[in-house]
Amino acid sequence: MTFSSFVQLLRRARSPRSFFLFILPLSIVFGTILPDSAAPTLNSAGLALVQLIAFPAIPLVLSAVIISISNIFSIHSDESSGQFLFAKRFSLPLVLIILFGAFLAVLLSIYQSPGVLSPDGKLSIGRIMLDSTDIHISDSVPGVDQVASQFWLQTLLPRNLLGDASGGQTLRVITGSILAGVAMSRLNPSITKPLISLLRSVNSISVQVLNIVLYLAPLVLIFLIAGAVSTINAEIVVALLNFTICVFLAAVASLGIARLIFRRFTSTRERSTLSENPIDSVFLLAFSTGSSMSSYSLIFQSMKGMGRDESEVEASASLSLLISQVGNVTYNVIAIMFALNLYNIPLTPKTLVEVLALGIATGISAAGLDSVAVTSSITPALLFFQVPADTVLVMLMAIDPILTLPRAATTSALAMAITVIASQREPSTPAGQLDASPQS
Repeated sequence: MTFSSFVQLLRRARSPRSFFLFILPLSIVFGTILPDSAAPTLNSAGLALVQLIAFPAIPLVLSAVIISISNIFSIHSDESSGQFLFAKRFSLPLVLIILFGAFLAVLLSIYQSPGVLSPDGKLSIGRIMLDSTDIHISDSVPGVDQVASQFWLQTLLPRNLLGDASGGQTLRVITGSILAGVAMSRLNPSITKPLISLLRSVNSISVQVLNIVLYLAPLVLIFLIAGAVSTINAEIVVALLNFTICVFLAAVASLGIARLIFRRFTSTRERSTLSENPIDSVFLLAFSTGSSMSSYSLIFQSMKGMGRDESEVEASASLSLLISQVGNVTYNVIAIMFALNLYNIPLTPKTLVEVLALGIATGISAAGLDSVAVTSSITPALLFFQVPADTVLVMLMAIDPILTLPRAATTSALAMAITVIASQREPSTPAGQLDASPQS
């Protein structure tokens, strides 16, 4: 097999049909026949490829946000009351959708009762914990101490934009990029033109790198799922079945809400330019690759084809994919409810409000973290409720490679819903307006 044919094979394997018909069964077979000793190698290879796929995210977001925010505020610079219309259109649905995701996760958790186990299920969990007593979560998972010690506000405020970008501090990069974009919009275009040109080049390169590394997505899924199957056993699958069902139900419900939003906030003329519902395509792409950022180009091209303002689409798509993190929020809320049920902690109204707040805070603070590190982001919430964090994390990490898929799909579908609400139809282009569109 030549290299070009191998690349074409990887391209075809990125489709949802290939995932369900080939990748998932193949991964399960590999995980079943391989010895347990192969699991660490598979997980390490999978996580390394996930890190590679996430590599272009920071420069992509940094350049896209700075350019688009600068363009948006420059366009409305003559309108004192309209200057912050985009910020309002973006922030309001962002907050409402995050609250919706967290509330939905609580309702599903109350209905499905993840963590409420039979005596046999508790015995299975106890047996698994005895077999895993040598696992030290804080040593084996990068980012746990960082998430616990830099909780919320410290992870949001920028220190040094380039330093935060090189350190992978996604939330700091976002806030720093917004501030830089607003500042640039106040300067004379002749001063900012060289920097805009540089950032536009960085953005185009980042999109191309993202498209290239996404060829590796099928291999990521094979490695991670096979590694999970080789270590997981039937007992823990049964014990965590309700938890898994909750996460998948949250993803399906989010898809339904995103479809309703798309139909409500688009015109018949806009929808006539599309051959299929882009919400479905975005959801399935993220689900089959396990990466929410993989849907960025599809969101941008779909909204651009509908005639939406390119700067607003670029800003809202990049920001919503990383800030909202609705998939992480719903997952964290369900995981916290699972832990509370597992240790028989009463679910009073006060407790449920605390679960909502902690699930949202830890979910958003996990922006930019990779798969297993997202699971460890609930550590502050578990410590708040005085639940043994190590025990819960060991169980959740056993099935995390599988739940990464609905988590990414949830984030992508609702990120596009936010983009649909936040962006408007593109006006006539003023002379000299900067072009912020990425090239695919």
